[in-house]
Amino acid sequence: MSDTISKFPIERAFLELTQELADASSKSTDKFCAEAGKSLPQTMDATGTVLSMLYRLACCYYGCHGGDHQVEWLVGKFVNQAVSAHRLVRAAQYDESLMLIRGMGEIANLLWLFYEDRTELAAWKAADRKARLNNFGPAAVRRRLEVSSSLGPPIDAERYGALCEVGTHPTPALAPGHYSGSGRPVLGVILQEVGVFVCVNELAHTIAMAAIPIVALLDASDDIKAEMKKHSVRLLREIGSFTILNYEEGLREAMTRAASTDAT
Repeated sequence: MSDTISKFPIERAFLELTQELADASSKSTDKFCAEAGKSLPQTMDATGTVLSMLYRLACCYYGCHGGDHQVEWLVGKFVNQAVSAHRLVRAAQYDESLMLIRGMGEIANLLWLFYEDRTELAAWKAADRKARLNNFGPAAVRRRLEVSSSLGPPIDAERYGALCEVGTHPTPALAPGHYSGSGRPVLGVILQEVGVFVCVNELAHTIAMAAIPIVALLDASDDIKAEMKKHSVRLLREIGSFTILNYEEGLREAMTRAASTDAT
């Protein structure tokens, strides 16, 4: 083994190094989020408030209604994915954060289906694996919401497809960590502003859209419902302009700013 190769960490030393780098990136990201204008810090604050309420609902903090807790389990899965997606943003793992947000979107749509028709919840609980995949898979749920809901699916086909294409599926045109505008692959660690904006905004959108059906399905008190509505509306209003649907614009802006800085 050459000296160059032998000096690169292996075994647990490599895993420890990746954690150290993730910790350093997290500190940089936290500082950026606190100072990046008005919209991003306020979106982060509002996200934390709504997510805190969802966490408590998943844990029966406000009171336990008994039953099979299937909805609470769904909410718990949603909350765990949201917390993990946020940690990945802090570590500059933007593709991986979006991949989790896509999974959150599937849960959000499913919750809306149950909210629109409680018999769907009973059918989902009773379904075997084949029926569940056929009737309650992501595409099937979106199609049914397009018909049954006046709002349509909160995570519609366009948004879901973008989350698949950009953050999840292997795509020849997209390098990993492709949020700098340079086209070069980035394996985490390096803060990329566009990646932060897109992930934070997509996370906020999905959390806000899931909140209303959750408090209804869990039969929360009127006070909790009112609080959740207030904070969810606030969250939706704070979300910035860059999303998974237009992040290329953010990349072009980042490249323009970089070129202007280099020129001076």
